This record gives sequence, structure tokens and C-alpha cells, in this order.
Amino acid sequence: MNFYNFASSSSGNCYWIELERSSGKPVKILIEAGITYKDIVKKATQNDLDLTELDAVLVTHGHQDHARGVSDLIKRGFKVYGNQYVASGMRETLEDGSLKVIAADTFVVPFHVEHDAPDSLGFVVYTDLEKILFVADCKYWKADLSNQKFTNVIIEANYDGQLLHHAYETSVENMNITEASGYRRIFEAHMSIKNCITQLQKLDLSECSAIFLIHLSDRNARELIFKEEVQRIIKKPCMVAKKYGGFI
Repeated sequence: MNFYNFASSSSGNCYWIELERSSGKPVKILIEAGITYKDIVKKATQNDLDLTELDAVLVTHGHQDHARGVSDLIKRGFKVYGNQYVASGMRETLEDGSLKVIAADTFVVPFHVEHDAPDSLGFVVYTDLEKILFVADCKYWKADLSNQKFTNVIIEANYDGQLLHHAYETSVENMNITEASGYRRIFEAHMSIKNCITQLQKLDLSECSAIFLIHLSDRNARELIFKEEVQRIIKKPCMVAKKYGGFI
């Protein structure tokens, strides 16, 4: 798998993924389009990627930090797949548990994840040679994925529980209702590093090459500590997606 991080935060999420397949050239997929089309073009150019070679676009849900560029991608003829709330004019609507062919010898199985956007999805994307798990905004998921052998996992690790609890308690003490409400939303809609590791431990990672942590909070995450914790407990190489592209 080749993986390019264009953007990864509550300001915008966008990832370019290439999966090997025995029938031909690697399939090229954009997962999330939470930045403008102009910025997608810019990021592709910076990484020497040809946007015209893109086979499909997958979007997990309709929040703007995941779907901002969708309408422009559709207008320009790209094949965009997402749930019914993402945008009109998509190639095809994705539903929980429904297998879709998104390119030659390339398949996606969406599954429901717990988030505060309607019908939020995670994705199992695979060819005959590779299988990845992609989970963005999500507190947890109920689907049993333990029988899948993933070659790579891309998963949210939004916050450190202690940091967020401290920030929440401080906002309550200061009677900052708006800030406290925002922190409560994070607890209810996003995945902590602790829960991320718990979910990873449920998976069959015997064939997994690497774990990629995405969508980290600006103020309530510890990138290097998260990376070290995953590598220590899961015993797989781990990379952390940076806010404006690239990895730690």
C-alpha cells in the first residue's frame, strides 16, 4: 500500500491510497474529501500524483471536514461513493454491510460506526492482494471484523482521555458552557487513544504491515506518545498523520 496524507484534523481530512492488485496497476482511491478541490489538486501535485488517475472517492459521512470537496469532485466527473447524506449526484450510495465494486477488482464493504453524523461509515477496502481498514470519526463500532486479515489499518486516535477530562473540568470550573459542550461532544463522537488500542486488539493483525493514526486533536493528543503506545502494545509499526499532510 502507498498512503499519502493530504490533511488530517477537524479542519479537514483527505487521504490518497494505492492498493496493489494482480490484474494491473495499483488502484488509486481518495478517502475523505474534507478540503477544497483546489487544495486536493495542490496536495496531489506536491506529492507527484496525477489526479486524473484517481479510480474512486470514498467518504465516511457528510461533515464538512470530511466532505468539503465532494461537490466539486462530482462536477468534474470523479466517482464518489458515500452515504445518502454526503452529497447528491454521487456514483452510488453506500450502505452498512453492502458490498460495492468501486474499481476493477477492488471492493468496499461499509460498516456503521458510532458518530454524531447520520449513517457514519467505516470501510473495509480490498483487492486480491491487499485489505485495509479505514475508520475516521468514530467513538466505536459494533461490527465484528475479527475474521478479517488486514494488511494495513488507518484509524482515528483523536484524544488522550486525561488531557480531555482536564480540559473539560477546567471549562466547567470557568463556567465556559460553549467550550464544555464541545468537549462533551468529543467524548461522545470521537475515539480516544485508549479505545483505539482496544479496537486494534480485537483485530487479526497477523498480516498487518503498519498502523496509521489519523484525525488527532490539536490540543488533546500526544502524537509521539500515541505512536509509541501503539507500537509497544500492538507490536506493529505505527505512523501518525500530521494536520497539514505527511506523517510523524
